[in-house]
Amino acid sequence: MTAGADLSNLWQKHLVHWGIQFPPILHLILALSALHLAYKQPDLREQYIQQADNHFSFGTRSITRVLSELNTDNCQKIYMSAVMICFIYFGRGPRPGQYLIFSDSGPAEWLVLMRGVRLIVLSHHAEVFSGLLQPGPNDWSHTLTAEMRRELHEHTVQTEAVRRLVQRDIADGEARGRYLAVIEDLLEIMREVYERRSAGSSGVELMDLLIGWLYRLPQEIIGSIEQKEPHALVILAHWAVLLKYMGSAWFMDGWAEHVLSGISTYLHESFHPWIKWPLEKVYPAQVS
Repeated sequence: MTAGADLSNLWQKHLVHWGIQFPPILHLILALSALHLAYKQPDLREQYIQQADNHFSFGTRSITRVLSELNTDNCQKIYMSAVMICFIYFGRGPRPGQYLIFSDSGPAEWLVLMRGVRLIVLSHHAEVFSGLLQPGPNDWSHTLTAEMRRELHEHTVQTEAVRRLVQRDIADGEARGRYLAVIEDLLEIMREVYERRSAGSSGVELMDLLIGWLYRLPQEIIGSIEQKEPHALVILAHWAVLLKYMGSAWFMDGWAEHVLSGISTYLHESFHPWIKWPLEKVYPAQVS
């Protein structure tokens, strides 16, 4: 997804119209709707989850069949289907042992889905981000409220300390450069997140910034995270704090806590002081 697009009109009107032309989208809409009902009505959760799984299975099988026919005419519909599949993964709730871009073992499930989105974008970027999906002007105010200015300063100070840690510890110049570039990208999206929060935005309106950062991670950094390299996990922890601000979107409920729990589990004990602040922000009542 991109900033500036008319998201409410896209989701409420155009996506349904596309679904009539491209049935997999309708099944994915129904899957996401069933998950929302499961979230809102816990007593009927199992029933709605089963319905969601049925529609999801049909939708994903259909998408898989048409991927080999990806072209200018269908790339937007397939792209939006892939985006919805990622949302459905979030809406299904955190899974034990799966932490978005790393897992207990093997590739993370969500990352595999994200690579599908990347493939579509790389092969048909101009066609995907045109018309209804064309990014609009950035109308967000660059003015920060006093509270947001304080929070941004605190987050920046903590992240810059991680940058100094990387400069101190990573001897290989090429590897150090990759880590520093990722941290710089994080600092840039942090500023935008707090600007949008100052304007009253939260939840899904932060999605393009947070997921965009993951999307841009170099494969070498993803590999380091998958191998539970301490510096990579510490950087990820400082990104995960931003997930907390998406908590008002029902499908993101609990994800900040879940990702940080995975980082805490696999991070070497000697590095735990470096994630004390992220843990305090996400678990304010539990960390002393």
